[in-house]
Amino acid sequence: MTHRQTTDSDQQVHAPEDPSQAPHGLTIPGMHSLLAPLVIGDIKSSHPQSAPRVLDLGAGPGGMSYRLQQAGFQMEACDLFPELFQCPGVTCQLADACQPLPYNNEQFDAIVAVEVVEHLESQLTLFGEIHRLLKPGGKFFFTTPNIASLKSRLSYLLTGYFYSHGPLDPNVDDPISQHIGPSTPDRYYYLLARAGLDLNRLTTDRLQRSSLGLAWLAPLIWGLTQLKYSATKGTRMENSPPTLFGRTLIGVAQKRAGRQQQAA
Repeated sequence: MTHRQTTDSDQQVHAPEDPSQAPHGLTIPGMHSLLAPLVIGDIKSSHPQSAPRVLDLGAGPGGMSYRLQQAGFQMEACDLFPELFQCPGVTCQLADACQPLPYNNEQFDAIVAVEVVEHLESQLTLFGEIHRLLKPGGKFFFTTPNIASLKSRLSYLLTGYFYSHGPLDPNVDDPISQHIGPSTPDRYYYLLARAGLDLNRLTTDRLQRSSLGLAWLAPLIWGLTQLKYSATKGTRMENSPPTLFGRTLIGVAQKRAGRQQQAA
C-alpha cells in the first residue's frame, strides 16, 4: 500500500503541533494537504454533530491520519508496513488491501485511500471490503494516477504505456513497488458499482499543461464517444474535463443504501 523507500518521512516524528509538521506521506508532494480539506468538509457536512470514525487505508507514515485527527475525527489506520506509521494517538494495524481487512462490519463513516488502488491485483476485492466496513451512506475517498488524461492517452499511443504505469518487472515480488492495476474512470465506476458503491464525484488535484496543450482533441473525443457509446454516468466521467486534463484523479464513492454488493 506504500512505496517502501527511505525518505525524510521515515524519521521519527514527535507529536507535531501544527499541520505543517505532520508526517509526510509517500505520495505526490502536497496531495495530503490538498485532499484533507475536501475530505474534512464532505464528512463534516454529513456529521455536523458527531466525531465521525474514519479509516486511513494504506496510511504510510500517517500524514492524512494526522490531518483528519486534527479535524476531530476518530481515526484508525492500516498499512502493509505499519512500522512506518508515525502519527501519535492513532493505531495502525497490519493489513493487506488484497485480503479481508481486520475490522468489523459497518464500523466506519468514511474510508480514505491515497494512491493505493493502482497497486492492487484485485481492486474489486478491496471495494467489497470497503462496502463491508462502511456504515450505510458512508463514503470512500481515493486518489490514483490518471491514466485517461490526454497526456496519458498520447503516451499509450506512442509507447504502449500509460502515464505513471511503466514496464512491469516480473522479478520484483513486491506489487506495492509497481503500478499493476491501471484503471480508467469508467472501470472504477463499474467496479465500485459491483461492490455496492456509487461513484458520485470525480475531480483532480491539478491540471496538466501537457494535457491542456492537446485540448483541441476534446471535441473530437466527445463527438466520437457520443456516436459510438450510450451516454452513461461512466462514459461521461471517462471523458470529463478532470479526466482529460487532470494529473491525479480524486474519487468520492458512497455506500448504496439498502443495496447489497453484487457477487464477483
